Amino acid sequence: MPTRSETMRNAFSKTGRNLAVAGLSALLFGATAALAAGPAIPEGTGITSWAENGEGGIYLLQLYEGGVAANQPPMIGEVLSDSNCSPDEDNINHCENEIRFEDGTTLKGINNHRMAVNRCLRRGEKVFVSHLEDGWVLVSTGAE
Repeated sequence: MPTRSETMRNAFSKTGRNLAVAGLSALLFGATAALAAGPAIPEGTGITSWAENGEGGIYLLQLYEGGVAANQPPMIGEVLSDSNCSPDEDNINHCENEIRFEDGTTLKGINNHRMAVNRCLRRGEKVFVSHLEDGWVLVSTGAE
């Protein structure tokens, strides 16, 4: 029969293991939640989380006004605004961007990204914009 100290040691050991499993579960759940923050990422984009959006100067923008026709070659535009970039609880920023094209038309979209990893689009910056799928465009920096 185990002594009282052995019983206590076993109880603490079990509690420690349970806490470790709970901590690992919370960590994994948190990582999954961070990957899922924001809208679903369109398939075929090559990114798996919004933290990667903007890598190499290529951004996915979720449109809420305007756009680029599916059959149109990339258009050159100028970033007019970058606003409302406060991060959410998963540290994903949902910056609002407006881009004006050379023909005077504009689009407005949300740049879901992690500013600590990839910078925002800059006001006055020239960008290439191309259609990705309904409701989404690809924005590439470096159209100077």
